[in-house]
Amino acid sequence: MTETCYPMKPHTISPDSGQIKSSTYDFRTHSTATLSTNTPRGRYSTGGKLSRTHAFVSKTVIRTEKCYPCGNMIKFCKQALKCTDCRIVCHPECKDQCPLPCIPVTFTPTKGPMGIVADYTSSTPPMIPSLIVHCVNEIESRGLKEIGLYRISGSERDVKDLKEKLLKGRSVISLNKVDIHAVCGTIKEFLRSLKEPLVTRAAWQTFVDAAEQKDQTMSLNLLYEAVCELPQPNKDTLAFLILHLQRVAEAHECRMPLENLAKVFGPTIVGYSSAELADAHMLTETRQQCQVMQKLLMLPADSWQNILNVELPEVFNVPQLKTPDLTPAPVVSRLGPIYASGEPKSAQVGRTPLTPRNVKYSTRSGKRFLGTPR
Repeated sequence: MTETCYPMKPHTISPDSGQIKSSTYDFRTHSTATLSTNTPRGRYSTGGKLSRTHAFVSKTVIRTEKCYPCGNMIKFCKQALKCTDCRIVCHPECKDQCPLPCIPVTFTPTKGPMGIVADYTSSTPPMIPSLIVHCVNEIESRGLKEIGLYRISGSERDVKDLKEKLLKGRSVISLNKVDIHAVCGTIKEFLRSLKEPLVTRAAWQTFVDAAEQKDQTMSLNLLYEAVCELPQPNKDTLAFLILHLQRVAEAHECRMPLENLAKVFGPTIVGYSSAELADAHMLTETRQQCQVMQKLLMLPADSWQNILNVELPEVFNVPQLKTPDLTPAPVVSRLGPIYASGEPKSAQVGRTPLTPRNVKYSTRSGKRFLGTPR
């Protein structure tokens, strides 16, 4: 799906402030409001794809399970709710606390080398890996006051174990007791291990050329057009992550301005132009990827929300009601259709089907059977 981009009004965003201010960029005809600080942390519900809710069904617990929102155990023979898409389990009274959006469980490859991001997303919007969604929700809920978020490394063993559990996808695991830096490290490790960065190598030079434009307005416009041309899973995941990183930059307690976040995520989101880059070009492309990442973070939140708020496929849309047919339907009886009074008498009256002559009845069982034709 190709996004339509429009010229935007001149506006200056200062990356030194660490704030994503209300912007006047007009990238598309339909614009959403900027992210509000009152948005519940960890509960993305900005509309469109990210408003996808859970499909809960009731179940009786046979084996003790843990409620995802509250962390308490659901005992034997108690009633619980389970989402048929993401398989999250909770108490009936805790269903409103389950994180959104609902990301359907996909059978992702867990053995061998990692694939591209599309291998870890569902085939329906939002096309974002469940690992990214659950980790971001957890960081948004309790990590925005941690100093050095994404800069301080978590335990290597915890990161490896958490990544493996989330990629198995059999059920949603609770992250409320996992070290928040290990959760951040899981996101970085997942992006680092992908076969190709979110900015594909085919589009890498286009992003660099757009970021190196001297005119700020032209640069951001070209960069947004390049984002619109990315594959749907790459585009959705990139928009989801950028919105999250902008919130991190807004949190003063984290002390992670845009420049620091660009240095951390430049190698994993933008990457290099080739998987086997010569040492002579390494230094130049490292600077370029950081520049691209910083410009992506400077794009206003409205633009990223526009990418995520495109129309859903028909399977998720509410069906439109058709114009009712005012022609009275015939009432069917055993003697045939009956029409209301005043209708033309040309309507034919149905006939009751006759019993074949060669049908005989058994006097003992009362059943009928076909006689032998003569």
